[in-house]
Amino acid sequence: MTLTEMFEDNYTNPKDDHSVPTLNDVRKTKLTLGQINRMRLIRDVRKFELRTNLEKVRKQYGPSPEAAAGPGF
Repeated sequence: MTLTEMFEDNYTNPKDDHSVPTLNDVRKTKLTLGQINRMRLIRDVRKFELRTNLEKVRKQYGPSPEAAAGPGF
């Protein structure tokens, strides 16, 4: 189980949403520094998980140490 599977939909917090759009409000919402930092941290976690998963796959499906050393005549 990866970290993203545990917290799949928990990245958004309704308490942090202070912008309630109305029908005639067509402007884009502005991101706060806290929101930008949170998105950066989420991106960093996902990159880390991808790297660790790739390392596990390479280790699992990569060549064995005996095969890498060459034929043992």
